[in-house]
Amino acid sequence: MFKKIVLCLVFAMMIIGAVSAANQTNFKAPSDFVDIGDGVYVLYDSLQNADEILSVVEYNEHDWKDYTTNDTENKYVVYKDKNNTYNFTDGSVNEAGSFELIEVNGEKFIIDFAKTGNNGDFNKTYTNLLEFNKLNNIKPIEK
Repeated sequence: MFKKIVLCLVFAMMIIGAVSAANQTNFKAPSDFVDIGDGVYVLYDSLQNADEILSVVEYNEHDWKDYTTNDTENKYVVYKDKNNTYNFTDGSVNEAGSFELIEVNGEKFIIDFAKTGNNGDFNKTYTNLLEFNKLNNIKPIEK
């Protein structure tokens, strides 16, 4: 009898796991980015160094506040750009990039493109953000 109960519990966990996995949103990254798992995609340069990173982060209010709040002590500067997108520079880790908040199937995500080098040139990260939106048929939402 105990074996039947354990077998039923294992089967139930497998079904719950399959349903949970089915609810995961699979995003398409721009073609040159490599999926390395956990919502992280990397664009490698010709020397196979990480040149740009795309992160898909599940939204929560605390993270959003971190993304959108200037912190001069840590050399983090962010400003809202057009179309509900944001650009940032992070001097503490020598990064610059673009991000946005999206909603898909009732779930919110922060889409973050970051490039090494704090030069304030957001053309590449912003272009990749727009391509990501086009590939996934999404638009940023206002927060």
